[in-house]
Amino acid sequence: MAIKSPLTTFGTESSGRLRAVMLHKPMVSITNMNAVTAGYYMFDQVPDAEQFLAEHERYKALLLHHQIEVYELADFVQKNKAEMNVLASLAYLHDSSVITRDGAVLSKMGFGRVGEDIVVKEALTNLGVPIFYEFAEADHFEGFLILSPRTAFIACTERHRPVSVEKFISYALTLFPEIIYVDVVKARRYMHADMLFGKINDNLALVYLPALLKGWLITQNDRQEIADFRQFMFERQMELISVSDEEQQQWACSFIPLDAKTMFHYDIALNAQTKKRLNSNGIEIIEFHPHALLAGGGSLRCLTLMLLRE
Repeated sequence: MAIKSPLTTFGTESSGRLRAVMLHKPMVSITNMNAVTAGYYMFDQVPDAEQFLAEHERYKALLLHHQIEVYELADFVQKNKAEMNVLASLAYLHDSSVITRDGAVLSKMGFGRVGEDIVVKEALTNLGVPIFYEFAEADHFEGFLILSPRTAFIACTERHRPVSVEKFISYALTLFPEIIYVDVVKARRYMHADMLFGKINDNLALVYLPALLKGWLITQNDRQEIADFRQFMFERQMELISVSDEEQQQWACSFIPLDAKTMFHYDIALNAQTKKRLNSNGIEIIEFHPHALLAGGGSLRCLTLMLLRE
């Protein structure tokens, strides 16, 4: 199979319109899943394979409808097809890497997801995205958030080793002048940063504050503790809308911003009060109804590796 033309421009530091993403439709791994493998790959239950794949295709169609270029992982994998077809959680590509203007920061996945980085590295390399940073075998690190060309947001969750995070920070500071680093409650419901913080635009975000234990602002020359996270972000001209405990467990903070005023989100994620606050801020929510996709315990953002923002 011939590899498709590579991506010539990439990077997600900008807050502009989303232009390109990568998805993985897990044709083989989902179809072959059983009760034993579902648990290993961290699915909450065995999904209805036909419906899971149909919903995944419907999500792809939604992205295409909004003029977002969609690359399929499988089109850029040749050497590691066997691994690709076994790793069911590979469908949740967002956790696998972060795409910067200098290349990809490739995650080193933990239990249930070991080996995903090998497949994703091949796909990104064939796509034309260089690897800016990859972790050692002993590391555990499953992604971070880009808030702006100046600022990265790193959460130390149960899926990160503190030593891996600390080691990465020095490299991250070569890309971002500052790092917002937060320690969070170690629980599966907060397993990745986007489960507790979601930037909508430069001035607005959704947040679940009870999960935040401590925070620091880190630069090349300084590390300052953040005493009050809401006040800290307010002073940086970002309003935080708090979500409820129930909303957090329905992926409230984990969504895909299309542009500064529009977001893709599960229709089950937000309550009427939160939607009203978003609407009052001029935010349009393009809703997507999940069913079988919920078996994997992930959001639309989890399914989406963002490649390029304007």
